[in-house]
Amino acid sequence: MVSKKLKQTKDNSEIILEILKPHTKKVLEIVSSLRNKIKKQFPDFEERGYPVWKAIGFRDKNSGYVCGIFPFEKNVRLIFEWGILLKDPNKILLGDTKQIRYLEYSSTKEINSATIRSFLEQSLGLPKSKKEKEMILENKIV
Repeated sequence: MVSKKLKQTKDNSEIILEILKPHTKKVLEIVSSLRNKIKKQFPDFEERGYPVWKAIGFRDKNSGYVCGIFPFEKNVRLIFEWGILLKDPNKILLGDTKQIRYLEYSSTKEINSATIRSFLEQSLGLPKSKKEKEMILENKIV
């Protein structure tokens, strides 16, 4: 009997390869650097390819979807699913949607591991349920 996990991993790897296929060497270097830093700092995260979003996402077994790497033609965004709730004293997170915030990179030199780690640790410290997070937003305790 073939393990479902093995099949999913293979399919997931193929999905990620397809997502990355059309991108330039520069964009691929940024994506690779972000993936490696996240995997090194958070080895328990599950990496998944999301073909509809054309992104690579990271999930925590308790918190669910935490962040995603979105490659574009000239840059890469590292999005934080509940970025609106993260403390950002230096105002470096971008975006104005109701919950997502992101960091944008046009070079690997811009990537700061400590910054990424801080935002991911904060993300893991948020309430687990979507409803609780939405209640925080409603009460404007951001």
